[in-house]
Amino acid sequence: MRSRGFFVAGVAMIFSIGMLHAGQKNENWLDEPYTKWDQKEVSELFNNSAWAQAKTFRGQVANISRTGAAHAGQHGTVADMGAGPNTTGSIGTGGAGASASSSSQGRRGGGGGTGGTGKGTEGVDVPEFIFTARLFSAQPIRDAYVRMLQIMNHYDGLPPDKQHAFDQQLDRFLHADFSQQVVIALTYQTNDPIAQENMNKWFNTQTTDTLKQNAYLFSPIAGQLELVKYFPAQGGLGAEFVFLRNFKGEPILQPGAGKMRFQLSYQPQIHQIMYIDFDPKQMTYKDQFSY
Repeated sequence: MRSRGFFVAGVAMIFSIGMLHAGQKNENWLDEPYTKWDQKEVSELFNNSAWAQAKTFRGQVANISRTGAAHAGQHGTVADMGAGPNTTGSIGTGGAGASASSSSQGRRGGGGGTGGTGKGTEGVDVPEFIFTARLFSAQPIRDAYVRMLQIMNHYDGLPPDKQHAFDQQLDRFLHADFSQQVVIALTYQTNDPIAQENMNKWFNTQTTDTLKQNAYLFSPIAGQLELVKYFPAQGGLGAEFVFLRNFKGEPILQPGAGKMRFQLSYQPQIHQIMYIDFDPKQMTYKDQFSY
């Protein structure tokens, strides 16, 4: 089931607030009903939790030739490998570049990635990229999203009849059946407008067939799992990657198992690979294992 059509501007707000409060923890609030969460708690869960992992890295200006080769010191954007603080996974590329960073300055929102068009944005010498993978099949992520929509729409102060109408509008999304699927929603942001445009175009023109050899989920139990369905980004929720939840009749993830890894080769012509890990040991939500 696709998670579309629900005040998608909320994601941008969650993301920006999350940058201000990343790393601040309250060990008890997660056990409270999601309707009691405040903005800081929602943004923490949505941006920096067991179910939401961000990867931040920097690139370098380079020229992308027709053969896909990168030449440093000219125009275009090439990402460098390496992980920065508070990130998981890494980015690899065929081009040279600067090391990864978690700096939050100069970010531009959107749903895109690195460029490969032969020119970059004037004045952007070191473009910065943020990829955030969220387990949208996990109940806590959907609870956090709905709660942010409530906060944005002043839900707590609405009369009961308007609260009921609001709840009905989001009920299908909040209680969607993911018993057979694992859904990863990926958002992508950069401070380079041209690179952002190129990323948006690349992700928006991909299909399930074109990504079957480029997007995988690695399970400590089932091994490599192929992509079942891909949905390009619509609004702020990000692109959705759908995988099977069960392998030979058993769940692909258990609380005591190793980490689950999402891997994506984007802009394959310049050999960029991203992976983000999810630790099942931290995925207990209201006494239930959720992913």
